[in-house]
Amino acid sequence: MTSQGPLTAYLLASAPNALTRATTHPFLAAAGRGTVPKPLLSQWLSQDRLYAQSYIRFIGLLLSKIRLPRQSPTTATRPSSEQNAINVLIDALVNIRTELAFFEKTAEDFGLDLTAISAEEGGCTLTSCGSGSYITTSAGISTSGSGSCPGFTGGFDGKALVEGDAEGSGPMSAAASGRHGLCRAQGECQMPSGNEVCVPTEQALNKNTQVDSRLGSTPEPAAIASLPSGTKSDLDRCGTIFFCASRTTKAYIDMFMSAGSSGTSVLEGLAVLWATEVCYLRSWRFAARCMREDGGVEGTDYSGDADGGALRGKFIDNWSSAEFEGFVSQIGDVLDEMAGQIKGAEEVEIMHGRCLEWWRQIVWLEERFWPEM
Repeated sequence: MTSQGPLTAYLLASAPNALTRATTHPFLAAAGRGTVPKPLLSQWLSQDRLYAQSYIRFIGLLLSKIRLPRQSPTTATRPSSEQNAINVLIDALVNIRTELAFFEKTAEDFGLDLTAISAEEGGCTLTSCGSGSYITTSAGISTSGSGSCPGFTGGFDGKALVEGDAEGSGPMSAAASGRHGLCRAQGECQMPSGNEVCVPTEQALNKNTQVDSRLGSTPEPAAIASLPSGTKSDLDRCGTIFFCASRTTKAYIDMFMSAGSSGTSVLEGLAVLWATEVCYLRSWRFAARCMREDGGVEGTDYSGDADGGALRGKFIDNWSSAEFEGFVSQIGDVLDEMAGQIKGAEEVEIMHGRCLEWWRQIVWLEERFWPEM
């Protein structure tokens, strides 16, 4: 494939199958039909908000690398490509600030949790806190804030966790003996590597509660469900253990930091910005098409949707709007303008090849950023 012509057209024409998969994901089709459950939407939104927060830093890194050329009084009044790049990056910052406020407001209106954790979070398996649930933790991650776990762990075996007898043979003595007492002391769970289990504070434990030996060292949800009701009720008082970026979100954040680093050109950074936005626009345009095919029109009441109407009533319209399309086109125009200033066929090929590498990485990540249905 030749890389002649506008850079944006060249990128869009490469890896067409991967682009289609990334922008027509089953999650998007379900969003357009109103069948995405509220917990799943919360999990995705929580990750998308982390992405948006890293986006701000990425834009800042790009702005810090742009140097405006000196202009004499006789210089033409037409803005330089650098000035156009600054303008579009500032617009990006304004838009993402509005977007984050939109996240918060819509989440509040529809009862969505922007710190929801999924079954596979940050590379570690856990069960979310709630009725009848244990909570497992992973290395290098700790909770903080009002949602942190109020309990402590009884160690590695998972069998003597809640033998809260006055003789000191239960988890209180285990914590005091040094196995892990950080939750109790600090109000935060800072587990070392392993799959220990957090339980509530001493006041929340029932003296006669026992943990079934079938649980082993890493309790599974099915095993937890088989416990006697008294055991489960005493374990219902923990809060969320932690909230962090998923592996795909972490990869996206790492890519942003790499694309904004000193070793990466401003043009490449703009290519990354445009690529993420054009994929997002195409994705939600697909969801909007699915919504129309399902009979969705302006003014429809979507309160009966699985998510209460958040996607079809608010999000899809916002992310597929003509205003957003105009912003994406603006980034593409600046990118093509800067790419068109490169002189020499070899230099053009090199730069297009670098941007193609970013494009392929983004399309790969975009497909995996959507939750499995």
